[in-house]
Amino acid sequence: MTAGKGQNKSGGRGGRLRWVVFRFAALIVVLSPLVLIELVLRLCVPAPAMDFEDPYVSFSGLRPLFVLDSTGRRFETAAERLDFFRPQSFAATKGPGTLRVFCLGGSTVQGRPYAVETSFTTWLKLSLQAARPQAEPEVLNCGGISYASYRLVPIMRELLEYEPDLFIIYMGHNEFLENRTYERIKKMPRALVRLHSVLLNLRSYSLGNRYLSRRRGRGTNAGGSSKTVLPAEAQAKLDFEDGLASYHRDDLWRAGTIEHFGRNLETMVRMCREAGVPIILANPPSNLKDCPPFKSQFRTGLSENQMQRIVELREQAGELDWADTYGKIGLLEQAVEIDNRHAELLYLLGKCYARIGRFAEAKKWFVLAKEEDVCPLRILEPMHEAIRDVAARYHVPLVDVEALVAERIKDAIPGNEWLLDHVHPSIAGHKLIADALYQAMEEMELMRTPDGWRTARDELWQRHLSSLDDLYYRRGAARLRRLHKWTGRIPTE
Repeated sequence: MTAGKGQNKSGGRGGRLRWVVFRFAALIVVLSPLVLIELVLRLCVPAPAMDFEDPYVSFSGLRPLFVLDSTGRRFETAAERLDFFRPQSFAATKGPGTLRVFCLGGSTVQGRPYAVETSFTTWLKLSLQAARPQAEPEVLNCGGISYASYRLVPIMRELLEYEPDLFIIYMGHNEFLENRTYERIKKMPRALVRLHSVLLNLRSYSLGNRYLSRRRGRGTNAGGSSKTVLPAEAQAKLDFEDGLASYHRDDLWRAGTIEHFGRNLETMVRMCREAGVPIILANPPSNLKDCPPFKSQFRTGLSENQMQRIVELREQAGELDWADTYGKIGLLEQAVEIDNRHAELLYLLGKCYARIGRFAEAKKWFVLAKEEDVCPLRILEPMHEAIRDVAARYHVPLVDVEALVAERIKDAIPGNEWLLDHVHPSIAGHKLIADALYQAMEEMELMRTPDGWRTARDELWQRHLSSLDDLYYRRGAARLRRLHKWTGRIPTE
């Protein structure tokens, strides 16, 4: 009987092995024609150019950012773009040994609330000059006021024609400023989007996808509905009279915006890869502890009694002195149990936990408050994840400004120490970014740092800083006041 059992076990193992071999052979038979087709296409058919068309938005008119000047020897910022960009210029014929760097993003890249003169682009240019005094580096500031990722993709397409040596991308805060629709997101799960992106590396799939896209016709998305057509220049919702009042919680719009941002980020990296141009991505910080949410809204489905109870608990917490911080926490946590999506409640809990030195918990609540802000003027956490993910998948250098700022603050929670408002770094913050970018360029072997570089750089920085008069700083302070008015608070709903 013992021998019989052994034979049964042996027979069972043999049967399972035959089953695995059979299934594996069947898989090879099925996949072999597909593999053969892919090999033939790669050998006989040129690779189609990457399709970087935006499936979600188009523009009523696209104008170049740079045009030739009257001499025909230099490109300069087009006059009609100066409401959004600062004047920049560079030689039409790139000189030998010239290092040409384009920096793309929004108002942070431009240096707001100040200007290009104290943006990280200027500090980086001076750092490069200190390393290469014999050559004049070109660091072009292409930061557009209220410009989001979908507006930066066409600009990059233009800039690739100007012999760039490096792109620096710093974006993420402006994605929710303009109206767009994302009905297609309902029909396309994130996993399917990622699978589509991976399959595009196959010649057979990319050719088939190109054919189907042409059959559908340009100007429509995969779901057949028209794209959102945006004006040539940014029209932020906050620029209009209804301003903050036009913002309401819309989870579909939020998901679509996040998806669109990730797609645009990946598109820009792939464009650079196809052109053979290096790129650096920056992960921007937000002011968490010193910037209350811009707009809060009750969770959908609450009764009038529940909303009234939240108001009562909020008022009771406000009446308590800070000496009774734990009492405040208790009342606010009761309110959050009723509504865990009310941004102001989450922010106030963060302030309470910071007050008693429990900074990890405080940061958790501050981040949740940012995520639930009905008017999201600060980059969201899934967008931070998208930046890190794209950098890792494409082996792109990442300058994590968020981490750089946090590690220089005692409580590790970004606030007014390095940020002048909700997102814009101080002048010291821009210097910090420039230092990190220079280091990244050095690691990419785009720069070789000579002896005495830091001393030379510090002298250039100080000389430049001394050249800025009081009027420059007064204008910056005035812009900051206008920015605060632009993002003015409204009563909680």
